[in-house]
Amino acid sequence: MNSFWNGKRRYVALLMFLSGVFVALRVPPVIPFIQLPGEKFPEGYNIPFTDIRLTNTFVAAVIVWILLLLFVVYVSRRRPKDGNETPPGGFYNMFEALFEGLMGFIGGIAGGAHFRLIFNMFMTIFLVVLIANWMELVPGVDTIGFIHPHVKEKYDAATDEYKVVTTDGYEIYQGFLGFSYVNGQCDWISPADEAAADASAMTAAVAARSAAEEDALADAAYARYKAKHDGHGDDAPGDSSGDAHTEDDHATASVDTDATAAAYDEVLAGRTAEKQARRDRGCYTGVATSSWEAGYIEPDKSEKKLIPLHPDPSSDEAKLVPWVVLPFVRVASTDLNMTLTLGLISFVMIQYIGFKALGIGYLTKFFNFGTLFKSPLGGIDVAVGLLELIGDFAKILSFSFRLLGNIFAGSIVLFVMSFLVPILPWPFFILEFFVGVIQALVFGLLTAIFMNLATISHHHDDEHDHAEAH
Repeated sequence: MNSFWNGKRRYVALLMFLSGVFVALRVPPVIPFIQLPGEKFPEGYNIPFTDIRLTNTFVAAVIVWILLLLFVVYVSRRRPKDGNETPPGGFYNMFEALFEGLMGFIGGIAGGAHFRLIFNMFMTIFLVVLIANWMELVPGVDTIGFIHPHVKEKYDAATDEYKVVTTDGYEIYQGFLGFSYVNGQCDWISPADEAAADASAMTAAVAARSAAEEDALADAAYARYKAKHDGHGDDAPGDSSGDAHTEDDHATASVDTDATAAAYDEVLAGRTAEKQARRDRGCYTGVATSSWEAGYIEPDKSEKKLIPLHPDPSSDEAKLVPWVVLPFVRVASTDLNMTLTLGLISFVMIQYIGFKALGIGYLTKFFNFGTLFKSPLGGIDVAVGLLELIGDFAKILSFSFRLLGNIFAGSIVLFVMSFLVPILPWPFFILEFFVGVIQALVFGLLTAIFMNLATISHHHDDEHDHAEAH
C-alpha cells in the first residue's frame, strides 16, 4: 500500500481531490433532466448511412464494446506465452486471479461437456454489464453534453398548427472560451410568468392598502366614539369640547395615511427583494415592479414574441426558453434497449445450448404429450411444460427490468446526492461501485444457471417417477 502511494501518485490524487472541491464550490450543481429513454442527439448527428438519430445511450454502448475490445487485446499481450515466463504482475495478475476464481465457481455449477460455452457466455456478459454499470462513476458521464433548449412542438387543433411550448429547465450563461453553461442557480421563468407575478404583487399591494385604509377608518371612528363617551357625560349644545379633538383627529388621519402607504410598500418590497435575489444570482430579471399608478398595462398577447424552437445560445432569444444539458454519454444500462438486448441474447443462448445438448427432444420440456394417455399424471406434465415455456419467455423481462431498475435508480441517487452534497458524495459512489459488480454477476450467473439447466433432460426422471406412482 505504501509503495502504491509513493512518487507522483499521491500528488495526482491530491490534485484530483482539490479540483473536485474547487468545481463543487464554484460551479452551481444542476440535476440533469431525467427520462427513461435515451436522449436523441440534435439534428445532423445520425448513425452513418442511416436516418436514425444517435442517442447518448447508444454511444455509451459503443464505448463499452470498444473498451472491452481494448481490454481483450491488453490481456492477450500480457498473458505469458509458456509456463517458464514470469507473470507480468500488477493489474494483469489481479484479473487472472479473478478469472480463475470465476472459472472454478462456474465449473462447480455448470461443469461437463458444455462448460466452455457456458463459461464464455457468462464471462462476456459479466464484463459487458460491469463496464456499462461502472460508467456512471466516470466524471463527465451524464453531466457534459449539448446545451439543449427544452422546448417541444405541440399540435393545436383549434388553429390546425404546431406551436412551440416550453417545459422545465434552467437559464444559461456564456463562460470561458465562449462555452455555454447551465446556471443551476436560476430555474427558468418565462417573461410572461414574471409579468404575471409582478401583476399579482401589484394586486396584493392594492388589497393590502385597501385593508389598511379600512382599519384606519375603523380605528378613527372608534377613537372619536371613545373621546365622546369617556365618562364626562353628554356634551352641552354649543360646548366647545367636541372641537378639542379636531387636531387629534387630523393627526390620526395623517398617521393612518402613512400606515396605508407602508402596507402598500411592504408588499412591493417583498416582491422587489425576491427579484433582487434572483438578480444577484445572475438570473434574467429586472428588479423594479411595474406600478398601477404609473400606468401599468397588461401586455397585449398579440405582441408577445414567438418562442423559438432552435435559438442561438449566445443571442437574446436564449432568454425566451429553458435550457438543459443533453449528455454526450449516458449509462447504457439505464436504457431498456440495452438491457432488453442482453436479455434476448441470454434467452437465445439458453435455447441454443438446449437444442445442442438434447436435439429435438429439448422441445419435450415444453410440449410433453408423451404421457398424456399413458398415466393419470400426464395432464400435469402438459401443464408443467406450458408453464415452463411461459417461464422461459418471462426470463427476458426478468433479465431486462432487474438490471434496468437497479442501475437507473442508482444513477438518480448519484444525481440527487451530488446535488445536495456536491463535495462529499463518496459513500454513494462506493455503494454504486458494488451494485454494478453485483448486478453484472447476477446477470451472468443466472444466464449460466439457465444454460446448464437447459442441457439436462428430465425425460428419464419423469418416467421413473411415473413408474413409482404406479
